[in-house]
Order: sequence, then structure tokens, then C-alpha cells
Amino acid sequence: MAREPVSAEAVVQAILRRINSGLYAPGDRLPPVRKLALEIGSNRNTVNKAYQMLLDMGVIELSPSGWHGYIVRRREGGQGITKNELLNYFYSQFVELTWQGMAAGLSSEELVEIQRKAVSEVYGQSMVEMIFYECNDYDTTEMGKRLNEVLNLPVEYKNISHFYKNPAAVLNTRDLIITTYHHLAELTNAIRQQGFPASKVVGIDTRLTADSLLKIARLPKERIAVICTNQNTAVTIQHILYGYRPEWQIEAASTEDPERVRKLVEWCDHLIVTHTSADPIQEWCKRMPDVVVNFQIDEQSIAFLNQRIQQIRLQKLHGESSTNISQGALDEE
Repeated sequence: MAREPVSAEAVVQAILRRINSGLYAPGDRLPPVRKLALEIGSNRNTVNKAYQMLLDMGVIELSPSGWHGYIVRRREGGQGITKNELLNYFYSQFVELTWQGMAAGLSSEELVEIQRKAVSEVYGQSMVEMIFYECNDYDTTEMGKRLNEVLNLPVEYKNISHFYKNPAAVLNTRDLIITTYHHLAELTNAIRQQGFPASKVVGIDTRLTADSLLKIARLPKERIAVICTNQNTAVTIQHILYGYRPEWQIEAASTEDPERVRKLVEWCDHLIVTHTSADPIQEWCKRMPDVVVNFQIDEQSIAFLNQRIQQIRLQKLHGESSTNISQGALDEE
């Protein structure tokens, strides 16, 4: 099947995504025209056109060092182009198209309908179906809501048990599966067993919130018990705390081992738990925790996730086999 050419607009969108995600910082050099054209299977004229469009938008500028190429444009204070500047650019483009439409005899209603249809077509074809999995309902809901906020895209979220009820159905109806690093290896293996590539799943790194760390740092005594529903999570928190307070005696356990939990609760000076383990501990040991920790999603994970979503969008718009815009092309790591 003949390959469809990669449009200059697709190249522009991919570069904008890299800049917005922080992959290209203000002052960074962009790939040479020849190199980028080879990566995406396009031609140099298309890439040159895309760079000229970005130059007109004020997103990039010619390199001041004499090197024949472009860099991400700097602003005062070292910042790149702002969202308002992008909005102003696209507004001016819409104004120009509106004048052309009026000159061609189209009514304002017809122009608005054309614009609406174009936006619906592009965003509809590039809609990425995503689902987030975690092993407990509390974190599933909290992190799922957070992903919807930071991505500004719809992300379904379910307990990981949902995946195992019918893995094939999930994989055939979703473009991307998101999970935490704790479950990434597990889901990657399950996905490969179903005959799907590992790129179908992306892991996100979660960190203790600053508020949680502050509460822990204020604990005066040294014998600390960390108890979670997941043993890996408990051990991760244990190692984090050792990095801050190496003199502490820190033991980790999961609620899967009630007897060990009871012993640690009796032994410790301070009890640190996750939300999902707090109720079982109070029921078993009649003790309130000193700190109930919260987690947040690491910003670098969000940046990478945005890049992966953009890759999938381009693949859906142009066809994966025709553009070859994948993890080795426009958004290579």
C-alpha cells in the first residue's frame, strides 16, 4: 500500500507537543531538516514548510550562532511561547480564513458550520481511548480524577481487577492503558500474552505529596511502621523515608499479613499508613495512624504520557502504517 505523505501540519503539531511537554526547552536546537524528514518518512520541503509555519507563529527562531537551523524561541526570563500567544496566532489565522470565506460569498453561518465540522472531524478521528488501573478503589479514583484534570482529556479509571475479567475486550477497545509503576511489569506481561505490544501500556510514577512528607518529617521518635495494602508500596515508602532520616528504624508491611501488622503496630512509635490500609488497622489494632499519606503523579510522567497520546493521535489521523510516526519517529525518546 502506498504511503500517504506526512503533512506539514502534522509535523507542526508534533513539535508543538514536544515544546509544551518540555522535551524541547527554550534555546534548544531543533533537528536538522534532513534528519527530521528521514525520521518521519517525509520530504525536506514538507519539513521546511513546517519550520516556516512555526517561525511565523513565533514559536521558533533562526539560530543566532551561525548554525544553519532553528532553535526554540526564548522570551524574557528564558521562557518559551505562551499559550496566549498561540491562541492569538490561531485567532489571526481564523480571521484571515473568514475574510476569504466572505469574499467567496459564504455566509457567517456556513463558515461557522465548516469550522465546527473541521474541528469535530480532527478531534473525533484523533480521540484516544484511555483507561487507568490501580489496585485499590481509593487511589484508582483519586489518581483517575487527577489524570482527567492534568491531561484535559477523558480517562476512564477502574480497579485493576476489571482488566483481568476480559483482557481482550479492554485491549481491543482502548488505545492506551495507564497504570502505576507498581503494576507496570504485571500488566505488560499480561498484554503481551494477549498478543498486543508492550507500548499499549504506559506507567506513571507516583510520589508522596509535600504535605505528607512534611507531616512525616515532624515525627519526633525513631521507630516507624509503614503499612499499606500493597507490599511494594510499603517498601517504596520505607526507602524514601530512609533517604530523609537514615537514623530511623523503619519497618514495612502490607495488610495481607495481619499478624505482622499487629506486631509492628505494637512495636512502633509512629504509624504511617495509606488510606486503604487505615480502616483494617484500626479494626485489628484499635490504633489511629500518625500520618495517612497521599500520593501525587510525577510531572515527568505526565509529560511522557502527553507525548505518547500525541503519537497515538497522529497514528489514528494518518494511519500507523502510512506515516510510521511512532516511538522511533516524531516523538522518539
